[in-house]
Amino acid sequence: MSNSKFKLTGENTNLARVAQLILGPSTNVLRVVLRKEISPSNLETKVRAYIAKTKKPLINQHQETLIYSKDYLKFDVTLLYFLLRNMCSIQPHSNKWGNNPHPGDRSVSGNIERIRLIRNEYGHNSERSISDIDFKIKYQDIKGIVRELENYLGSSTKYQEEVKELKTRTMDPTQSEKNIKELLDLHEKIKDISGDVEEMKKIALPWNLKVIYEKDVLKWKEDDSFFVETHNFQAMLDKVRQQSFVTFVGVPGSGKTATARHIALLLQEKDGYEILPTKDINYIETYCDPRSPQVFVIDDVLGVFGFDMKELEKLTMYKDRLNKPTMPETKVLMTCREVVFKHEAFSGSILSNKKHVVQLHSEENALNDQDEYDLIAKYNLDKDLLSSDTLSKLSKSFPYLCKLFSRKEELGHYGPEFFIPPVPCILELLDNMKIRNKIHYASLVLLMTNQNALSEKDLNNENTTYFGQIKFKVLKRCKVDPITCSFYFIDALTEMEGTYTEQRQRGFTLIHDSMLEIVAYHFGRHFPELLLQYMDSDYIANYILPAKYKCRKRKREEDVLEQTVDAKETVIQLPAKNMFMIYV
Repeated sequence: MSNSKFKLTGENTNLARVAQLILGPSTNVLRVVLRKEISPSNLETKVRAYIAKTKKPLINQHQETLIYSKDYLKFDVTLLYFLLRNMCSIQPHSNKWGNNPHPGDRSVSGNIERIRLIRNEYGHNSERSISDIDFKIKYQDIKGIVRELENYLGSSTKYQEEVKELKTRTMDPTQSEKNIKELLDLHEKIKDISGDVEEMKKIALPWNLKVIYEKDVLKWKEDDSFFVETHNFQAMLDKVRQQSFVTFVGVPGSGKTATARHIALLLQEKDGYEILPTKDINYIETYCDPRSPQVFVIDDVLGVFGFDMKELEKLTMYKDRLNKPTMPETKVLMTCREVVFKHEAFSGSILSNKKHVVQLHSEENALNDQDEYDLIAKYNLDKDLLSSDTLSKLSKSFPYLCKLFSRKEELGHYGPEFFIPPVPCILELLDNMKIRNKIHYASLVLLMTNQNALSEKDLNNENTTYFGQIKFKVLKRCKVDPITCSFYFIDALTEMEGTYTEQRQRGFTLIHDSMLEIVAYHFGRHFPELLLQYMDSDYIANYILPAKYKCRKRKREEDVLEQTVDAKETVIQLPAKNMFMIYV
């Protein structure tokens, strides 16, 4: 052992312990569950009958040999899962076999599924270490799963005791190396069996993406409690059911994203759809499941701040997948800003066909008085806030403005004026924040200049990253000490969550694209050189104009911009002294 080339360190010892927890008690408890369900003497008969019925070779030759040997001690997690799922009478968990079980679902099938997922998590990962924090989390997960399965089996705690003992056992380097190799070699061994040949052939959604998507959808469900099904919502839903793809078009804040997500959640709840909130159109081809219905949701499909020709070209490449998906029931829901939709290059594209478009500001879909009152009620606003005269003048971004108004007490004194020209009101709030809460204001500017994504890791790594340059220059102009501790900025962003910011997987973002544009305008009108240096090129192209300079193309763009959420008010006129920076 002392001559082994494999050396145990803190973090690969953690991986070795996880390997033993999975290959030892976790697998052993599944073997006992299988024995409880099917005796070894009856297994061959059941498997032969199942294969004859399905007429599909769902096991390979090696697995078949193992099954007919009737030695359960030789069965690994992959084979045990296949048998428990398909040969036994165990009821599927609430999210069905093959999917992540709901956190609150502690059923037998849910725990069987969790062992498969944990085993596959490392089988598809090349990392040879686990941090102490991650090990503690994984240990608690496995400990709970084994305990619940043993409770199902009877009164024995044999495998629970083994789990506890493995937490502190001295690890043998030779055996640890063997266990780690077996754990990480899943992709070179038996492919994960989860039901049929088609599922084995398709490219499975990576586990890390699956976890991210599921967390995103949970957040959608929270936000969806404020969604109002407007007078013409049923017609929108019918269009989605009739077409393979639909694009929701509207100005920022009009509810196009909320509508697409609400419909996706309805498809999940009523028809069992899997939701994939993707950012790239090619995922439709890569991760489309030929067996099960899915709904892909793609925000700002052709650009956030302006029209992106590259995205249209990519979309055109996948037009066959949009029109005729591998799974006929598959849906693709996209959103598109009105200014982008009206771009001349968009005309005649695959997305411009009326049968695939829901325009939220069209005569049939535009909010009527009752819809607006319903939104006011949903956000618990004063029902007398808006008069009949005010209703006819409301901003097209009324849904988002209701959300913002309900969460910011300082907006109360504006009254109905806030819903007609909201940008001046928000700019006034930022004026006050800049003076009275400088760290809060600087936090928003840092978030905006760092491409609308800011995490504690970014702030802590400021001295070794490009972000450090941004932070120093921004804080200097916001009159905040550059050596201010990072946790002050995190606290500020947290305090503004739900009003100006929201938390996602990789940190904070501004709560809405409109808010990003307003913060950029508020800061950038005084320091345009920093926007030119750090902001996204699409933003610069569409929201920074040379002073006293207009061409026909720019005039057309401004005409369209007037139709967005007061976008003309957030366009920065670049002083002549800064114009050279556009060309640098």
